[in-house]
Amino acid sequence: MHQDHQAIGKATLSAGRKVNRILMYQSNLYMNTKMFLANYFVDISDFIEIKQKSILAHSTEVLKFGQQWIDFWINETVNNGRKCNVKYAEAFQLVKYLA
Repeated sequence: MHQDHQAIGKATLSAGRKVNRILMYQSNLYMNTKMFLANYFVDISDFIEIKQKSILAHSTEVLKFGQQWIDFWINETVNNGRKCNVKYAEAFQLVKYLA
């Protein structure tokens, strides 16, 4: 929905046409015309503190939505972790994954 996000997504797909792997990441929760279909998970259990600091670095979002926003994203990592039997995980959608 955010036009900057759309533009960078299109630019990434174009620039990555000759690379072997492209994964998409859900960067926000805005309604979109395309569903984010998580089908690749990465264990971030050793890096959850870095994830929390990264979330807090988005100060305008923290000001706008408060602790509820922070809790949401941490809960997402917990839910993703359950899908792949780890404590915390990031979810991605495979666009292209060649050997």
